[in-house]
Amino acid sequence: MATASPATFALLGLLASRSWTGYELTRQVQRSLRFTWPTSESHLYREQARLVDLGWATVEEEPVGERTRKRYAITTTGQEALRTWLSTRPQQPQFHVEGILRAFYADRGEVADLITSMRATAEMSRSIRAELLSFVEEYLEDGGPMTMLEQGIGHPNDRREFHGRPMFPERLPVVALAIDAMVQLLATIDDFCDTIASEVAQWPSTTHPSLAQPTRQRLERIAATGTARHPGSPSGG
Repeated sequence: MATASPATFALLGLLASRSWTGYELTRQVQRSLRFTWPTSESHLYREQARLVDLGWATVEEEPVGERTRKRYAITTTGQEALRTWLSTRPQQPQFHVEGILRAFYADRGEVADLITSMRATAEMSRSIRAELLSFVEEYLEDGGPMTMLEQGIGHPNDRREFHGRPMFPERLPVVALAIDAMVQLLATIDDFCDTIASEVAQWPSTTHPSLAQPTRQRLERIAATGTARHPGSPSGG
């Protein structure tokens, strides 16, 4: 029997707003969710078939010229499954940051490699953050989703387009929350990697004995952040 994954629910959530063709679903997920839940195009197409197998969506072939395309729509069972999923405990946070993975094994390479990795990660974080901020600027444009939300237009029975795309202004409050989280996380990664690149540039090597004191200071600072968050926690030892 088919089982659901977070990617399944990512597609199901989009179908809760309207019906989409398979191509539209894939493009929308890649545009909106690739920073929070990246997945391949082939996986997304498999997930569309999974939705039908689960009975959470229907699929119809609609003509497009001499060809046909698949259009998916959520079922009542799918709406119930989405509500149930939203009420369950989420998986633990997972961070796939290759620059940090490389830092974990940096003692097997050169200082220059670690510096390059940190700077590249910071640069990419800034680039992704800039793209997310461009989404926000579009949301705030005159006549855009924010305007629609404030004016009470563009609701499910009065869908509007903006820049040639269908808008869902009623979803903007929760979309803004997700973007806020991503922008803050990316800013943290950017600042951390940029700072570490400058610090590591002063290292004689990744394993030099002189790094003992700054490493102790780093570990004690990390430990202090845990104590600050949980002042009533018993100390170890």
